[in-house]
Amino acid sequence: MKKLVFLLIILILTPLLVMFLFKRVPPATIGIKQSQWGGGIIHADYSTGFHLGVSGYHKWHFLPSTTHFLHYTDNDARSSSPTVSYDRPLQIRAADGNVVNYEVTVAYRIINGEAWQIVDDGLKIQYKDRVKSKVTAILRDELSKLSSENLQLTDERLELVGEALPVLTADLKEFHCRADSILIRRLRFQAEYEEKLQDKQFLRQKALLDAAGTVLAEEEKTVNLIERQIQAAELSLIQTWEKTIQEKKSEYEVIIAGIRAEASVYAAETMAKGDADKVIAEANGQLALEKAEALRNELRTAALNSEGGRILLALDAAQNLDIPRVTLNSDDPNVPTILDLSELTKMLVGEN
Repeated sequence: MKKLVFLLIILILTPLLVMFLFKRVPPATIGIKQSQWGGGIIHADYSTGFHLGVSGYHKWHFLPSTTHFLHYTDNDARSSSPTVSYDRPLQIRAADGNVVNYEVTVAYRIINGEAWQIVDDGLKIQYKDRVKSKVTAILRDELSKLSSENLQLTDERLELVGEALPVLTADLKEFHCRADSILIRRLRFQAEYEEKLQDKQFLRQKALLDAAGTVLAEEEKTVNLIERQIQAAELSLIQTWEKTIQEKKSEYEVIIAGIRAEASVYAAETMAKGDADKVIAEANGQLALEKAEALRNELRTAALNSEGGRILLALDAAQNLDIPRVTLNSDDPNVPTILDLSELTKMLVGEN
């Protein structure tokens, strides 16, 4: 039970002790600590987080650490923020006497490590007004250096801003702030001058347009010249390639004609040789046939000259014998009968 009571006491006292001994600095805020019982402002800036600060002994002041914006504009869409302030556009007489309405935005912030000096100087509330007054005075002084003609040139305006920014930063150190940038958002001349200016701008733009047209014409001339050169080069290359192709074509046609001529000669020679070989072969064949025929006749003659040959001839003669009329004499036994071939043969060839 005692342990539980002790634990409850610790849980209750710990947050109270933390709240009593420490102070939380919110985000995007610089904390400045002041000792109320002697010592005054502590010479240090405290960033976001918890810092030692005994309640009742220390007093805390807070300043924004983000960028401050000071707008000189007629824009009605105004945001409510402790770091943003608005004022009417600046009416400044240019170097040539024309009155110009400027819409300008100046961005600045508290210098790191010097927020405590703002509180120490008693400017915790007034430093924004002091900065605004200083910025307005410097802008009036610096922006009046340009003439109406120069204000119309972007480079001239940027150069003016680049020169005015270090001057503004140096003067704002008095209030422990530094300028980050100056932006000329818009500038307007009086109605009469605006009308003349618009006419002049129109003439200037027309002159620029005419100059651009001249440049365009020159470029078109150059392009046309290049196109003609390209066409000429293309035509030259085409003619060169056509000539090369024709030469190669003629060269290969000559080669092909030579090959065809050689082929024709070879074909003629081969056909002539073939015809000659054919005639020779036919003659040799005919000679061989004639020799075979002669040999056949010779062998046949030799065969027929033999006894068997004579008998064969006799039989053949008897078979081919055509006796249209026969007169028989029955009283003469020496007359052979034609019906007896053997006897007829004996009569024709004799008896061996």
